[in-house]
Amino acid sequence: MTTRILAALLIIGFLAFGVHPAKAEPINAPNTVAVVGQTAIAVRDISYRLKTEQAYENSGATEEVALISLINDAVEHEVASLNGVVVTLEEIEALRKYSDDNTKAPEILQKVKMAFGEDSASYQRLFLAPRIINRKLHQFYSRSPEIHQSERESIEKAYSLVSSGKPFLEAAKETGLQFKTFEAGNQDASFTPGELKTHAPEGATPPTDPLIPLLEKLSPGEISRSIVEDDYTYKIIRFKEKKDKNYQVEAITVYKRPFDEWFRKEAEKIKIKIIDPDLRRSLEEKYQTSGGCR
Repeated sequence: MTTRILAALLIIGFLAFGVHPAKAEPINAPNTVAVVGQTAIAVRDISYRLKTEQAYENSGATEEVALISLINDAVEHEVASLNGVVVTLEEIEALRKYSDDNTKAPEILQKVKMAFGEDSASYQRLFLAPRIINRKLHQFYSRSPEIHQSERESIEKAYSLVSSGKPFLEAAKETGLQFKTFEAGNQDASFTPGELKTHAPEGATPPTDPLIPLLEKLSPGEISRSIVEDDYTYKIIRFKEKKDKNYQVEAITVYKRPFDEWFRKEAEKIKIKIIDPDLRRSLEEKYQTSGGCR
């Protein structure tokens, strides 16, 4: 599920976040149609988003769809801000240059740029920055020891058990974690559904299993000297033996909670206000739920 563009998340959010017209709160941006936390969405932002969609030949885009997309981006921006995740000018400039040099669709990118004209600030804010925020927010979440504290404590308990001599299977049962044996060395060998997989193009050399550098430092029967972490799991690894070029491994694994589950809870902290009465009415009519908008 892609939270940046998931309209359903926003529609559910109308109920969860308490959407209501703005009252006497000062709005600095001219022609503001909505406010998400501390982020104002203006009429021209909707115009830019519509033109961007047209550049991608999305002829079905409407003002309502554009506003939903902008609110989703703004919610993600606000959640990032709450957690100290920010985008720097250097990162925006790096992405701009990378996009210019490496895009596989230069015609579309050129149309997008034309949509913003000379307004480079809005191009950066509405087109480039959300892509950086999405990536950085996922990175922050996946490696935050505070967010994954309970999973970390579980794997640390299991590590203590196996370090004291308890077999991996027994330690996994005692801690309620997953035990498995697998062969490392083949492409994707160390991954299970839900974990990151890297696939090489046809004819290319398959990527090296990321566990190989760790296993090369271990002797048969030896346990990894620390807990192994990736974006999705914590693992304890034991190198059993090597057959041909492949390593026989056993592991105890705990999965981190899904990003979307955490993001939704964080998003509930963000207030969304639809100021423009016509857009608000249109959104209510098109996305009416049994509870209505509060």
